[in-house]
Parts: sequence; C-alpha cells; structure tokens
Amino acid sequence: MKHIPNFEARLLESSEEDVINMAEQVCLPTSSFILINLIIQQLQRGANSARSDDTKGIKGAIIDWITPKGQALNPHIPRNSKIVRGFHHERTGALLCPVDMDWSNLEYVWK
Repeated sequence: MKHIPNFEARLLESSEEDVINMAEQVCLPTSSFILINLIIQQLQRGANSARSDDTKGIKGAIIDWITPKGQALNPHIPRNSKIVRGFHHERTGALLCPVDMDWSNLEYVWK
C-alpha cells in the first residue's frame, strides 16, 4: 500500500465493487501464487545442492594444497571430514590466521 500514492484513502472512499476490482488488479490468482512458490522452492533446492557439491568436491583437494611436498600433515586430516579443519588444526589454523598475528604464539592469538 505504501508504493501506490493515496491507495489507502482510495480504498476507504471507494465502493465495495471498486475495492474488489482494485484487489483483483494487485493480487495474483491462487494458481499463479502456487506456481511461483514451486519455482522458488526448486531454485532454492538447486542452490543448496550446488553449494553442497562445491564443498564436497574440494575437501580432499584442500588437503593436497596445504600438505608440504613429500611430507604428511601431523595430525592427519581425514579427506571426507571438515571437523578437524579450520582453527582446530595447526596447519589450517595458521593459514587462516591474519597476517599480522603470530599463530605459533597462542597467547598473542587468543588475546
């Protein structure tokens, strides 16, 4: 109602028939409303699936990227889990730490 100038005043001053005509012009039929909701749901499902595929596909690749050549990470990071990554692991924590902070100095990091 805020987007149409004087709309509220026009509603109050109009006849019942005019109000019904205005409502029909601004409201979608029920079938259109249902169709739009179905389309939105399908788009959301597709977006959620794409996000899931992206993270699933890179979990293993990240381990390869952050492991120094010819060495192993200690402690080991499983390829199919994200639980021990991030700030929970020494290597990934150091990579996520801001440049001006010293990850090896925990007192400094957790101030």
